[in-house]
Amino acid sequence: MMDYKARILPTRDALSRVQKQGNLDTDVSGIDLVLNLITTADLIRASIYKQLTENHGISEGKFALLMSLYGEGATTASDLALRIGVTPATVSIMVKRMLAAPEPLISMSINNDDGRSRLITLTSVGLELIKQSLPEHFKSVKTFSAVLNEQERESLITMLRKLLRAES
Repeated sequence: MMDYKARILPTRDALSRVQKQGNLDTDVSGIDLVLNLITTADLIRASIYKQLTENHGISEGKFALLMSLYGEGATTASDLALRIGVTPATVSIMVKRMLAAPEPLISMSINNDDGRSRLITLTSVGLELIKQSLPEHFKSVKTFSAVLNEQERESLITMLRKLLRAES
């Protein structure tokens, strides 16, 4: 596993040299930005989600699914896929695996509004697992983001949302 805290990103000078050597017409600050965003995302996954896996046996994907059900309630597989940003096929595989567990974290029932579809919801075991893991998870997120003050965090959120909108 890569140690993202020890990873040394190229300097702007190194990026400029590569740009000149390759005769590339690009602003190296954009490259620097993307490298830092990727490394930060990798670091978040390596530290914050690692704790969820080690302490509660929850992967990043399973956590996203459980949190969606916890925060927004029962839903269909297709809506759940949209909520957590994966394909319906991926949700289908996740749901099948979770339903096959000795103590399922989710359940599936007939959707009374549309008998052709099924509603996915948390079981009492799933609800308890989320409630147990949330305080530690929120503490990890708070610790990670504490290096920024509230104004810096809000500014960063605004800028990241701008980048996300530009890609949609």
